[in-house]
Amino acid sequence: MTLQRIQGARLAVTGGCGFIGSHLVRRLCGDGARSVVVIDKMKYGPAPDLPAQAQVVPFTLGADEGRGLVRHLEGVEAIVHLAAEKHSQERPDPELVLSSNVAGTQALLWAAAHAGVRRVIFASSVYVYGRLHGPPMVETELPQPRTVYGVSKLAGEHLTAAAAAEFRLQWMALRYFFVYGPGQHRGTGYRSVIAKNAERLRAGQRPTVRGDGRQELDYVYIDDVVEATLLALLSPLSGETVNVGSGQATPVARLLDALAAAAGAGAEKETLPADWTAGTSRVASITAAERVLRWRPRTSLADGLARTYAWLREKAAAPSPEART
Repeated sequence: MTLQRIQGARLAVTGGCGFIGSHLVRRLCGDGARSVVVIDKMKYGPAPDLPAQAQVVPFTLGADEGRGLVRHLEGVEAIVHLAAEKHSQERPDPELVLSSNVAGTQALLWAAAHAGVRRVIFASSVYVYGRLHGPPMVETELPQPRTVYGVSKLAGEHLTAAAAAEFRLQWMALRYFFVYGPGQHRGTGYRSVIAKNAERLRAGQRPTVRGDGRQELDYVYIDDVVEATLLALLSPLSGETVNVGSGQATPVARLLDALAAAAGAGAEKETLPADWTAGTSRVASITAAERVLRWRPRTSLADGLARTYAWLREKAAAPSPEART
């Protein structure tokens, strides 16, 4: 049965203490969910400030016994599976990525099916495509991931489809592009150009750019990503794979100009040597999102960066928990 509405529903979010997950959990609770089971390995410390309906279950997918999840998922109608060991250029750990993202996803799907969950939204990634150049990426093209993380996310899509066929689950895969917004910290998830350079601007330093800054990425604001995920939860469709991005190519140099404007700083940058990103372009086609989810992003880059920088400024000004005790 299709999930009819969020209000009164019992839902689950893996990775619900992370950047995207915590925003999603707050939105689900705000929309009247009866309860949200938050499954998270708590890698980055205590749970964030979540609403009372959120029930945090410390659990490491791929390491803890997956069958133990069944009791936590009983009565849950739908799951958004965000938990994953993220892509890292600096400290790659292929075994950990595969254990968490492949074995962990399989364990979650088994537990979900045996607990009676009927719908799963799988958070996939731009990294499944593999290519670094060319036109906007379309869901129908052949994925050719070049990283273990990308391979693990593609495997997760296939595992979800296989579980759906075996256990009659409804499912959808959302390929997130480069998500940004308040609550994103440097070091949690991929190494964000926005988070790193916002911190530099706060410290009175110039933002840094690699090479000529013409490398292009698709930046999509967190609130828009949450909205797309919510629509996927409520969609009557199953078996769809959908990009979630802005559909706009933003050169890093232009991004940093906009970030500096949000900070009220000058646009002068510090140029570092070019790296592997030189000349790359990773942008989503969002035609399928418009058709399947009736979704388009609403937040402009300027507005999103302004909100992100304002959050960072407020966070820096707030007293530490120790100072409040």
